[in-house]
Amino acid sequence: MDAITEFIGSSIFWQILLFLHFMMAVTLLAAVTLQTAAILMPMPQPAGNLAGGFIERIRSAPSQWYVFAIVVLYLPTFLLGAWVYVKYRTYVRIPMEQIAHWKTVGSFEFKEHIVSMGVALLPAYWYFWRQPLVPEHATMRKWVTLFLAVSVWYAFLVGHTANDFRGVGS
Repeated sequence: MDAITEFIGSSIFWQILLFLHFMMAVTLLAAVTLQTAAILMPMPQPAGNLAGGFIERIRSAPSQWYVFAIVVLYLPTFLLGAWVYVKYRTYVRIPMEQIAHWKTVGSFEFKEHIVSMGVALLPAYWYFWRQPLVPEHATMRKWVTLFLAVSVWYAFLVGHTANDFRGVGS
């Protein structure tokens, strides 16, 4: 890593990592939101007819299409976030504590826990969404997916707020 930071500089290196984390988080956010919309507002599958607006097309997409993308995106986003967390812990959290931004610090602490619970739920999520879909697991699929959606949205919003506290590269 020293060779990389000597070539591009330490600040730029961490900015690139944070940007990659952000891009993966936005993609994960889109996938989990689309799957949640497909679960909460299911639409009967018309036989070969995809007429309708944007919302109808999202609702008509089978919700199991998103499972692989969510699992594949959640883990690397979590791991990259854990790596970037080192910089947050030393350059952002300490000044937040010094000026008593306790709500921001506490919400980020809660983010760490809720995202870790999401990682722990990924095997159950994968299990309940495996093919063929078992009708008895429909309720569990819905609640596990909703938990992942809430955790991803919460993590995105809180992470963005914590980043805005000092900005990238401060």
